Amino acid sequence: MVEASEQEELRRGAQILMENRWVSRREMPDEYLLIRRNEKALRQFFREKCGWPLLVTANFYKLEKIPANPWGFMGIAAMQSIEDYVLLACVMAFLEEYESGGQFLLGDLAEALLAYYPQEAHTPRLNWESYNWRKSLIRVLNFLAEEGIINIVDDESTGFISQGFNADGAIAGEALYEVTNLARYFLRSFPKELSDYVSWQDLLEADYVTDTNEEARSLRHRRNRIYRELLLKPVFYRQGEYEADFAYLRNRRGRLENIIQDWFGLHLELYQNGVMAVSHEQSTWFNDVFPVRFRGIHDIILHLSHYLRELSPEQVKQPMTINQWQGHLEQLSKNTKAGWTKEYREMSLKRLSERLLEEMTSWGMVKVDEDGLITVQSALFRHEGVYPADYTGKK
Repeated sequence: MVEASEQEELRRGAQILMENRWVSRREMPDEYLLIRRNEKALRQFFREKCGWPLLVTANFYKLEKIPANPWGFMGIAAMQSIEDYVLLACVMAFLEEYESGGQFLLGDLAEALLAYYPQEAHTPRLNWESYNWRKSLIRVLNFLAEEGIINIVDDESTGFISQGFNADGAIAGEALYEVTNLARYFLRSFPKELSDYVSWQDLLEADYVTDTNEEARSLRHRRNRIYRELLLKPVFYRQGEYEADFAYLRNRRGRLENIIQDWFGLHLELYQNGVMAVSHEQSTWFNDVFPVRFRGIHDIILHLSHYLRELSPEQVKQPMTINQWQGHLEQLSKNTKAGWTKEYREMSLKRLSERLLEEMTSWGMVKVDEDGLITVQSALFRHEGVYPADYTGKK
């Protein structure tokens, strides 16, 4: 039986791995040593429960947190377009030519990317005469620098962003970068060549531990899928393809609750059509929680939840058009706007609608289909907020 102090250290190690891409020996020495002390138990837990490998080197630990089904919020916040992601992949291909400590110039990278970037009929042509393309490349490089994958040795790239190349073909603003030992570990490796996979679903399946016994494999995949959903998403909804998963959850709820509590300090909340792993603490280890104090948009979402509760079930359950949605927001604004932060008090209805849909979608509170219809989901009603009875709009 694990002692309470040992379990607390395991919990801390699991939380550190969940919250950080890298646990660097140099940047996070105390955290690195804690994980090193508990490496075997942590590796076994994440491999068995989630199907996630723990990457171990002399300089860092990295837990490959692979989702069961990706949501939009799981993307890289710094990337603003599909082209950013394609450029990122091309830059990583370029970096494979360099050992740790190797240096390269921005001009050489820009020239090489013209060959790396896919020039296909459905792909916008890479063109350094375009300000947007130049800005995109620097955005990717700054992201890699923030992640510690490259170091910026000398940077005059503002000239490249504003002008690109001079008339003589020389780069207008040069920069020098250095490759770190993290570069070869940023992208995941797969058991087969990427060209052997037909779809992104095949890529996800490739990450699960295989088992020769079909029944054992199915059970392992289900367990891995459930833990991935609980740990990486704010809510895991019961849908047709996951009916068996929810039967598994109901049958093993007590055991799952104990594990989630012991390893992450979270509580399991199982509802008719969804399940959440939630924290009851005001201060948690999560980077992002709902609701966040001093985050004005979460106040509005709490008000919106209360407002929608007051409507008839038919109004809430049916998908809404964007006009219907904005009509509700306009009424909500009249009722509660006085207490919003200045940013949202002064925001146009159209922009407010966009911001709310973006934030609420990332929390699984609404779903927008391909036709633009908006469906309110049950996670919204896990919370609600109202002003105090004596609130006048001036306090």
